[in-house]
Amino acid sequence: MATASFPVPAPEAVLVLVSSLADESSIVRDASVAALKEIAPLNPLTVLDCCCAVFRGARRRFANMAGVFTVMACAARAMDKRDADPALMTKLAKIATTEIITSKELNAEWQRAAASLLVSIGSHVPDLMIEEIFFHLSGPNSALPAMVQILADFASAEALKFTPRLKDVLLRVLPILGGVKDSQRPIFANAFKCWCEAARQYIGDFPSHPLLDSDVISFLNSVFELLLRVWASSRDLKVRLSSVEALGQMVGLISRSQLKAALPKLVQTILDLYRKDLEMAFLASVSLHNLLNACLLSENGPPLLDFEDLNSILSTLLPVAYIGNYNDDPPGISKALKAYNEIQHCFLVIGSVYPEDLYAYLLSKCQAKDEYFIVGALCAIKHLLPRLLEAWHAKRNLLIEVVKSLLVEQSLGVRKALAELLLVMASHCYFDGTSTELFIEYLVRHCAISDDEKYLKSSNELVWKGNPFQPFYRKIEVNISAVSPAKLRVICEKGLLLLAVTIPEMEHILWPFLLKMIIPREYTRAVAIVCKCISELHKHRSSLGNLMSNGLTSSDQIPDPMDLLARLTVLLCDPLAQEQLTTQILTVLCCLGPLFPKNLSLFWQDEVLQL
Repeated sequence: MATASFPVPAPEAVLVLVSSLADESSIVRDASVAALKEIAPLNPLTVLDCCCAVFRGARRRFANMAGVFTVMACAARAMDKRDADPALMTKLAKIATTEIITSKELNAEWQRAAASLLVSIGSHVPDLMIEEIFFHLSGPNSALPAMVQILADFASAEALKFTPRLKDVLLRVLPILGGVKDSQRPIFANAFKCWCEAARQYIGDFPSHPLLDSDVISFLNSVFELLLRVWASSRDLKVRLSSVEALGQMVGLISRSQLKAALPKLVQTILDLYRKDLEMAFLASVSLHNLLNACLLSENGPPLLDFEDLNSILSTLLPVAYIGNYNDDPPGISKALKAYNEIQHCFLVIGSVYPEDLYAYLLSKCQAKDEYFIVGALCAIKHLLPRLLEAWHAKRNLLIEVVKSLLVEQSLGVRKALAELLLVMASHCYFDGTSTELFIEYLVRHCAISDDEKYLKSSNELVWKGNPFQPFYRKIEVNISAVSPAKLRVICEKGLLLLAVTIPEMEHILWPFLLKMIIPREYTRAVAIVCKCISELHKHRSSLGNLMSNGLTSSDQIPDPMDLLARLTVLLCDPLAQEQLTTQILTVLCCLGPLFPKNLSLFWQDEVLQL
């Protein structure tokens, strides 16, 4: 309730605003809703009483039912617990349910607003609200889906208040499942998903509470079988999708024996959704992630799936992970990223249980002929390497050899994924030995990549394109376009600078090797970022000055100082070059003073100071 320090509008003014909810102008209606929502926390009882006036007298439909129910829901939510009088709550609940059951509309805007009012009532007096819903769940009733949806909304909003009443809800809902029409099944399946989500949240918050007794588990087992054997096989895609979502939430609640028996069909049902589109791929990945958690990480026994049983899952996920490599081209990118992240969660669950097997599998896919599998495997390794560092580090040489074999790949998609993996490897001390300079040069080479370089399509991509029976990631190939050289160049430039600035272990690797990268003509476009890295090393690594003064002038370690000076001098001839090339070169000339003959060093330092 509001304190006396806030001015509270008179009931007459509130009545005027409520009547304005039915104004012909949408601007007036929206302004009235906004005003009433601001007033509701100040005096919710007055707002509720004025809104109830709409339903008094002769029976007629208010012109803006959605608006009035939205305001009532806001006011009911703002009520103080001591003002939640059962008689008032009962009256409000009956107003909402009466409007819902007397209408043939389903999921209309006003009906959703009425449902939100019931959810707000349930936040204060859950038993009263649920009993009102139960009253309309018996017998043939066109409002059954709406009542079930309200219970689903309540579970999502108030998981801790709903879950202790889950058994009573199942007792009322299970008997009517047999008569649910196909068009209504998505609503019921979504409700089971929400109820199971609430139960999982409750168990997570109160693990010691005996929530799931034998009756509840038996009920859930029955629903699970119905969804898996009947609803998930429906010809209606919405029914199949909603059923898979519900099954994904139920796998952690049903009995272990039933889950094991259902695995072959359940896994295949989920994987079939990956043939549709990005939205389906995301929802399927959420369910698959939950399934893998229940099967592999359960505290109730050993894993229910061997690694060999996971091959079909992995071979389905890898090509979809490929989409994550194109993270800002297609219009549905948010869906792609969400699906990509869920898929990486699936890989992590598998890697937590079978780290060595997954490592070998991913390395083998890096050497496949299909670009989808190569890029997918590289993305998975990039994500998992920091998280499975201890398990994988002893076999890092295997990864280094595979990466070396991919340095000649022409596909820009592979090159982008490989560059990102190299940066992760460098930050976790995977750069060691003779391959180190190869990897640094690879990054520098792509800092110098030209915008004119074209993406080379492989023959198998041309064969697959346009085949309507292939998964969506094949069919959207034309739309996602290739990784651009500019995108690859930015990744390598930012990554190289990040290594120079933030990874102390990279100092002895980057210096003095980066000096060699200034000389080759083909790396001219990379000189600005290379010089910036050198100056950052000089700025942040105190040991760098010692290195330069300790006889580091042999030809096998750095270029000839005069050649280096000549190269930088020539590049200074273009003062308008992009990437602040001139500034970076002059800064490096000051840093490299000890390498040059003394008279030249003093000359350049004087020139730079004058600039």
